Amino acid sequence: MTEKFTGIDIEVTENNAQETPFAGLIPLLQMSSAMKLHEFIDQSLHVKGKKGFRDYEYIMSLVAMQIAEGSTLDDLAIFKEKFGMNELPISIPSPSAGRGYLANFHNAAEESKQKQGSTYIPEENEHLAGFRNIHAFCFQQAFSLNPLSSITLDQDATFINTTTKNALYNYQGKKSYETFNTYCPEYDMVVGTQFRDGNVPPGYGQLEELKRVLSYIPAGIEKVSLRSDCAGYQKELLSYCCEGENNRFGVIDFTISCPVTKEFRQAAQALPANEWKPVMKEINVKGTKERKETGQEYATVPYVPQWAGQSKNGPEYRYIAVREKFKGKLTSEVLEDMEAEQPEVKKLHLTEITGDVYKIFGIVTNMIEKDGCELVSWHYERCGKSEELHRLLKNEMAGGHIASRKFGANAAWWNIAVLAQSLLSLFKHYFLPAECSKSRPKTLRFQFFVTLGRIVSHARRVVLKIQAGRAAELFMYARDRLMSFCAATG
Repeated sequence: MTEKFTGIDIEVTENNAQETPFAGLIPLLQMSSAMKLHEFIDQSLHVKGKKGFRDYEYIMSLVAMQIAEGSTLDDLAIFKEKFGMNELPISIPSPSAGRGYLANFHNAAEESKQKQGSTYIPEENEHLAGFRNIHAFCFQQAFSLNPLSSITLDQDATFINTTTKNALYNYQGKKSYETFNTYCPEYDMVVGTQFRDGNVPPGYGQLEELKRVLSYIPAGIEKVSLRSDCAGYQKELLSYCCEGENNRFGVIDFTISCPVTKEFRQAAQALPANEWKPVMKEINVKGTKERKETGQEYATVPYVPQWAGQSKNGPEYRYIAVREKFKGKLTSEVLEDMEAEQPEVKKLHLTEITGDVYKIFGIVTNMIEKDGCELVSWHYERCGKSEELHRLLKNEMAGGHIASRKFGANAAWWNIAVLAQSLLSLFKHYFLPAECSKSRPKTLRFQFFVTLGRIVSHARRVVLKIQAGRAAELFMYARDRLMSFCAATG
């Protein structure tokens, strides 16, 4: 028996150029324009535009497309069809024009130096280097909207796996590119990023990248703290922070994960039981903050590596061990077999202490007197947020897509993803209600950006019409905030 289709029929009509399903992008573009970002993009990148497009039109078209969940250059054609209205402040280029534009960021002279087995970061050409100024500009805007005297910088690298012919193999044996990011959790924004080949060790050039980022921290920020994973455990980096070598910020407080060496484990094993204290975590329970045990314990370890003890006048470091009980009891022989057969188990540094088996982790810091529980909790805040940022940039923006075989074009594409995240962060934190500040991009798309809107011109006024409802409430809130911002900035 065949059932008759009784649903809604479909008719194809001529496109109304003044309607868009992405009306929520218009306030975000207005925010960017009010901040003079468009002019700053042209000043920073100065790529000679082709086919009548300016730098900011290429960049902001790709930014808006990524926020709308477009993930490839080919999606520009669909995005232009759905969003290319006459009254928009930007014109949207074609996919082929976009490819040609991104090629301008490639430094062909550096190609011969990029080889498997050779650690090298290609020199950025003048166009690609301009993105650093753009990220600094966005960070300055965030500071202007919410001035803080103290910030945290989280440094971490992530791989973008690919099958692209020109990509190199990372230490995991996979073809990839790598990005090294400096993120500020107080502003929920990437302050600086560097695109690399996959074979570059994650901590390579970390101190140099830190110095670059510190050079364009907004005036008014007086103190900077640093957090990093084990890739940052480098004598030069630790010494730079401890000895106050930065002329502006002086001593930089830090927590950095450290290798759990044989000597470190032995020092942790030798600690008496009363030295270990529970790691507490602050949680919200029905609107009130409570402290809850995490199942981990910490202790300051009397451990000094050889390189740190070579000078009596050298900086003082504090090493902290964190242990977490491993389920089940294992003998030393079984532990050795497990580590040999399962590389992921070896990373846990399973150690037998007074009859129980623990996972052991290490942290080094220059904050000698600070409460150990606070230090451990603060350090591990980095882990979840850093992983969340990388997932967001690679999956919810288009940073995980490899746009070209040209290294520089891919670097520009990644920087555009970072810029999209920064603008989205600015918009949700300062131009939408507080309850939107923790919303993920896909949530904001559902609630706001994917909203049907119609632009109408009447009596010398251009009006964006939105259907009444929750989205309309957010639009009106954003409009009022934008008007206040424009009035304050002139």
